[in-house]
Amino acid sequence: MKFLFFLLIVLGTLALFNPNEEDFRYYVQERMTDTISDHARDVGGGFLGDIVGGVGGTLASALASRTVDRKNFLVFSLYTIDLNGADREGGEWRFLGVAKQFIPLEQPQL
Repeated sequence: MKFLFFLLIVLGTLALFNPNEEDFRYYVQERMTDTISDHARDVGGGFLGDIVGGVGGTLASALASRTVDRKNFLVFSLYTIDLNGADREGGEWRFLGVAKQFIPLEQPQL
C-alpha cells in the first residue's frame, strides 16, 4: 500500500512538471544561443558572438515553434523537430521532456 501511494505521488509530480511547448521553445532558444555564440566567439570575438548568438537563438526558437511535434504521455513528452520536412527521411532532432528538463535522444547528421 505504501508503494502504491509513493508511486502515485511520483507520477503526479512528473505529470505536474511535464514540460509544455513554451518550455521547449525556451530550451531551444537558450541552447541555440549558447551554441551559436560559442562558435561566433571563436571566429569573431566575444561581443560579436553574443550578438550573433542572440539573433540566431531567437530565429531557431521561431523555427522550432513552427516545426515541432509534441507527443504528450502525461508524465513525459517527446519532441521532434524535423529539419528537412515530413516528405524526406532523416533530419529529425528528438528530445525527451521530463520534470521540466530536456534530454536529447537523436540528433541529425549535419
